Amino acid sequence: MNRMITFKPTKVFARNGRKFLYSVEDSALYEIDDNLEYAMTLGGNTINDILLNLVNKKNMSVEDATEMIQMIAEAGLIVDPDEDGNKKKHLDMNLSALTLMVCQECNMKCAYCYGEGGEYKNKGRMSKKTAFRAVDYLIENSKDDELGIAFLGGEPLMNFELIKEVVGYCSKKSNETGKKFKFTITTNGTLLTPEKEKFLIDNHIMTQISIDGTKEDHDSMRFFECKKPSYDVVVEKTKSMRDKGLVTSRATLSSKNVDYIKTFEHLEKLGFAGIPIEPAKNLLSEMDKEKEYEEFVKYAEYYKKQIEKKKFDRANKMTNFSKAMERVDYSGERQYGCGAFHTMYAVDIDGRLYPCHRFVGHHRFVVGSIFDDNKNSIEEWKNLNERARCSKCWMKNLCSGGCAYENFMGTGSINVSLPDFCKRMDTLYKTVIDVYIDNKYINS
Repeated sequence: MNRMITFKPTKVFARNGRKFLYSVEDSALYEIDDNLEYAMTLGGNTINDILLNLVNKKNMSVEDATEMIQMIAEAGLIVDPDEDGNKKKHLDMNLSALTLMVCQECNMKCAYCYGEGGEYKNKGRMSKKTAFRAVDYLIENSKDDELGIAFLGGEPLMNFELIKEVVGYCSKKSNETGKKFKFTITTNGTLLTPEKEKFLIDNHIMTQISIDGTKEDHDSMRFFECKKPSYDVVVEKTKSMRDKGLVTSRATLSSKNVDYIKTFEHLEKLGFAGIPIEPAKNLLSEMDKEKEYEEFVKYAEYYKKQIEKKKFDRANKMTNFSKAMERVDYSGERQYGCGAFHTMYAVDIDGRLYPCHRFVGHHRFVVGSIFDDNKNSIEEWKNLNERARCSKCWMKNLCSGGCAYENFMGTGSINVSLPDFCKRMDTLYKTVIDVYIDNKYINS
């Protein structure tokens, strides 16, 4: 009873006169009363002192106070000094997916492209030998029965024949090994044809189209090499798949447009099944970032209103929020922001391995090659508990420190998140948790 105890980090949410405790370590949520809220502020004291505080300050009986501490312990909210001290600092690699940069060329020259016009400092197209070896490498190095292949560029449809061969090869290997493959592709949509559309649909390839909203906003940033605008071409080429509800969009906001609601409503009207929207941080001034944040706050309120009106299908298309809701709904500890360097690699046209597609061309981040067994360790790749800012943040298990590439480009370190990103995530997850509480506890 004289042992000093420390409580794990938590955050309290108040909704409609009721209080809820969010556990930072595993994303669990508990309804609490004032007494338990007070008890959680008493960490760093002995159990005797905590009980004495509860009896004297909250007029609780010793039995009730003891039961409350036991309940806190059973919820896993008390730090076990032995277990905490032995936490693994790094997760073992468990490869389950590859991004194939099938074409490091592009037929467009978007203003905000992070990939040097889609060439990633090494223009060319992936060969069949490299692509097939990448598939073999994935099979050889994964313990999973379900594997992922993402086709990316540049513009991946410029190497459509290779994509067809890769899908066929995966089918052959699936029959031999019993492993199943799921495919995705991100494309600008300008090269879609009935033949390509049929292939994508027949092979269940999840397709995402890069389109930035209205014609004016899209054409100001996304144009062909000759500077010809691309919006009309994208809308025409994607109509059939949009009408079938088989494509999602990927919208990028720039200094010319930071209006989330306008962008979402336009893309929803076009029939996209999911609509993630992200700012191009490399194009935003400090003033632009402030305006972008103001618009995001409006977008968060807009999301709440869709839920209140029971427009759940529409809310689910607001991918920024629906994906965040999935994270809130899943209780469990995360140590890294995404699968980069832990469950997935990107493969460039020469077979070099990178943590993800956004690092392609940055040779300091080359992990190895699909043609040999040598691997480079990226020692600076820290988990969330090793990052000074993230380790003490209530959202660390939700936003997980953000995109490593954007951290690197914005701060010079993959482990330091951008302040404007943190501010936006704080609004995002407070909004989503409020909605989660309302629907699971308040209105149920």
